[in-house]
Amino acid sequence: MSQPTPAALDHLRVVELGDFISAPYAGKLLADLGADVIKVESPAGDGARAHGPFPDDEPHPERSGLFLFLNANKRSVVLDLDTTEGRADFERLVGWADVLLHNVPPADLERWGLTYEQLSEQHPELVMVSITVFGYDTPYRDWKGYALNATVASGISYRIGDADRSPLWLPFCAADFQGGVHGAVAAMLALRARRQSGEGQHAWLSIVEVMGVYLGGAGIPTFVFQGQLRGRAGKHMAAFYPWQVAAVADGYFEVITMVDAQWQRFVELMGNPPWREDERLENRWLAFQWADELDEYWHPWLRARTKDELAELFAANHIAFQPVQTLDEVVASAHLAERGFWQEVEHPVAGRYRTLGAPYGLSETPWAIRRPPPLLGQHTDEVLDALRAGVAAPAPAAGADGRAR
Repeated sequence: MSQPTPAALDHLRVVELGDFISAPYAGKLLADLGADVIKVESPAGDGARAHGPFPDDEPHPERSGLFLFLNANKRSVVLDLDTTEGRADFERLVGWADVLLHNVPPADLERWGLTYEQLSEQHPELVMVSITVFGYDTPYRDWKGYALNATVASGISYRIGDADRSPLWLPFCAADFQGGVHGAVAAMLALRARRQSGEGQHAWLSIVEVMGVYLGGAGIPTFVFQGQLRGRAGKHMAAFYPWQVAAVADGYFEVITMVDAQWQRFVELMGNPPWREDERLENRWLAFQWADELDEYWHPWLRARTKDELAELFAANHIAFQPVQTLDEVVASAHLAERGFWQEVEHPVAGRYRTLGAPYGLSETPWAIRRPPPLLGQHTDEVLDALRAGVAAPAPAAGADGRAR
């Protein structure tokens, strides 16, 4: 009989004390690769359970699309950390775990007596990852913050939107998801260090800094080193021309021709019209100054054609323009279908549904959905009864770094 294929993070034990997106997404990234992630929820449950979206817009704690996406492959344990018993059970869980992931405000951890300094006294091998909006070593440590706050505080919003209108934020709580990605990375780096030192550590991150450094691109260094402060570009990037999103017959296309040969092929596709000799196009690094006037030369040609027509033309002529896809077009994408990106999950309450797969592939230790998202408190008894009896909660006995715990 063949043995089951091992997962990349088999034997990793994780306690997730998180709410909504950032810490749960970090936990998801580890759970999807085989880590045993025990999700600690309050009696009211993770806030994502009440967030939706819900089928037929009918709220139900076990049918939230957001919760179902973030929490497959995990087990749910309900603890009331405002009680002595709840905190005692949580400390037992910490003693079982390799990693504690959380996005709890520091003041709450202090109130419960569950700071890294306190937990590591009894559990020196523990890796604790704190995902915060502003960070620990800052006057803003105890400020409440959300994805919107992180986006605007990082400087990203200053660059998004029309120049003569208010800044915009990144939709779909992108900052929270970035916090989760970097939280999972921080956990793996700390485990790597533990393999060498034998000691755990406290890894914390600021989502504001993640957004500023990772998504800020050249904006911050350009200001620091050159004193340039570029504002919102709107539909045209103030760099070279054209670099913009332009309307077509049935939607939009991103048009970018930093490579001169691509620009020439684009002009040839339109029949080498006389306006190609406009002297303002001689230096396309300065031509954006007249973008609105220059657009009138070639935008009508785009608006007369559909996305499919243009995609075929541009592909045949090696022009790297990209159609702006709507969400329904993404779901219907032949590219994602060919990759086997979409996964089917059977849930005891939500029923059968389709969810997103992994954006990567591992040939020997694959990603997989091994269990459906848990019902609220579904695994409380099985986990706590074992821990209270002095028996490790059901899981392999070795750490993910290959060292026995």
